[in-house]
Amino acid sequence: FFYTAATNNPHFDKMEFNPICVQIPWDRNPEALAKWAEGRTGFPWIDAIMTQLRQEGHAVACFLTRGDLWVSWEEGMK
Repeated sequence: FFYTAATNNPHFDKMEFNPICVQIPWDRNPEALAKWAEGRTGFPWIDAIMTQLRQEGHAVACFLTRGDLWVSWEEGMK
């Protein structure tokens, strides 16, 4: 699928100018982005998740999808 979708789309790896993607008018807010990355959004659940992700890294998500489990991320999202 991805090979076929990317074959005639020079912008496949980007959102901007990619006809496959819905063009969302994203905010450019470095302060909000930094707070999110540092786990300081003011939303306790989000801050806890970002703190855990920063401390334990990508492995926690990878274990579900590519570790021993091979469970779809969509199932993990539920």
